[in-house]
Amino acid sequence: MKSIIVGEVEITALTDLEGPFFGLERVFPGVTADQWATYLRRYPWAFANDRTLHGRIGAYLLRSPDRTVLVDAGIGSLDFGIHGRLLEDLEENGVRTEEVDVVFLTHLHGDHLGWSLTAEGEPTFPRARYVAQAAEWEASYQRVERMLSPLESLGVLDLLDGEEPVTEEAMAIPTPGHSPGHASLLVSSGGEQAVVTGDVIVHPAQATEPTWNTRFDADKEQAAFTREMLLEWAEADGITLAAGHIPGSGFGRVVREEGRRYWRAIQGQERDALSRTEEEEIHGSRTE
Repeated sequence: MKSIIVGEVEITALTDLEGPFFGLERVFPGVTADQWATYLRRYPWAFANDRTLHGRIGAYLLRSPDRTVLVDAGIGSLDFGIHGRLLEDLEENGVRTEEVDVVFLTHLHGDHLGWSLTAEGEPTFPRARYVAQAAEWEASYQRVERMLSPLESLGVLDLLDGEEPVTEEAMAIPTPGHSPGHASLLVSSGGEQAVVTGDVIVHPAQATEPTWNTRFDADKEQAAFTREMLLEWAEADGITLAAGHIPGSGFGRVVREEGRRYWRAIQGQERDALSRTEEEEIHGSRTE
């Protein structure tokens, strides 16, 4: 399932790159093979093998009657020696770059802002306002100055102060931890809600293991707290989550089975729940 409908808003998953990424130990240092065992069986589509993640660098397209919003801008092709296909995916979904009204950057890491500018230093999305948190801009400016300073000089950058509306249906909500000014996007329309998470959640196992931080989480205590709060809220209110590093579409819901919380993908890839006996056998071997 590439798209979901939230009231009058269509949210479409876009992919810049997908495939085998870093090794488990590199991304999740300190998590043992025994601890991974349950999740290798439950989410086989999220692993390239028992030592390597299968991941995605994704983005999301929000279309409402009067606004087109792109959430995150992929890894691009200006650096890193690779070429993503976000712009092609956008076109395949019937949207030209000049039709994007807002580019919402959840945070300012290279795999989320790569297509912000063209090779000539012009905005890739020429009619769009680019939106990020002021706290993120201040914390990241020296690192991203070359990549993003033209947005500021051209007057197309809007910096938010905490929780602020981005469109009539979309609200920026601070979700710090992965980076100082990280923000997610809450979409509310017609009594329905979804949250584009950014990097609060990057792997389905984190629905059950919210304290499993990645090497890339800047403030690990804050990241785990933010993750727990988001998961608790999503479970309680039945909110659909959209996580750009989870393979496929990254759409999922938080469900509870036998007292434990799990990620349930809503893209046709979810694995059937393990039997009680299998769960007990696997959990019995885990290091808590």
